Amino acid sequence: MVSLLCDQVLSVWDEKMLRSLLFSLNMSIFQESCCSILGVLLVFLLQGLCADPDAEVVHKAVGDSLELIADYPKDNLEVKWIYNGTEFAEYQNDFKKFKSELFHDRLKMSKDNISVTVTDLRHQDSGTFSIVAESKGEKYKTKVFVLHVHDRITGVQIEYNDSWSQLNNICTFHFRCLASGDPNPSYSWTGHQVKTQGSHLNISLRPAESATLNCTANNTISVKYTTKTVMCIGKSEGQTFCVRS
Repeated sequence: MVSLLCDQVLSVWDEKMLRSLLFSLNMSIFQESCCSILGVLLVFLLQGLCADPDAEVVHKAVGDSLELIADYPKDNLEVKWIYNGTEFAEYQNDFKKFKSELFHDRLKMSKDNISVTVTDLRHQDSGTFSIVAESKGEKYKTKVFVLHVHDRITGVQIEYNDSWSQLNNICTFHFRCLASGDPNPSYSWTGHQVKTQGSHLNISLRPAESATLNCTANNTISVKYTTKTVMCIGKSEGQTFCVRS
């Protein structure tokens, strides 16, 4: 009897301990998850706080130039140009270059407007540029430019296929506009009473009708377009029906 009672007590104790242990483990996992989530949120919050709200975002194409003008009063002016935290040029009555490996021979300087120009931009030039200036001990507000270098749009083309409905006596054309570029282009269509957005377009033509369509691809830094003309010629059953030019 005593043995049975002891077994029951131990069983209850083991069950309570097991529940307590599982609860502790779950709380530990929950706390770790919360800490991880809070950590991620804190990183985003700090990034938002550390970002310069006055920074100017600049989009340029590969091969373009970026001119950084120190438009301050010129008397006793001292200026430093900084790229991703590294000083690469300085002005104090005359120009000096530092870290020439950054831009090699692509750096141009002008005394006329106290400016530094980075020519023949490349993808790897994307980053943060700063202009730090002072005059007679007075510090001016630092100018910050966040540069993004992209590819221009190239190779705009229209692909299509067609089908014939003998019942409705119409040709249906299915068009797709394609182009390469960074950032990815958006597309718009015009022509044949069409004005719409998106890379795909469907139209229907009666026999002897034709349509000329323009597809325009554009992104942040460039715009290009191409044109396609199609015609529908009804033929007897079993013969070719759609003629394109």
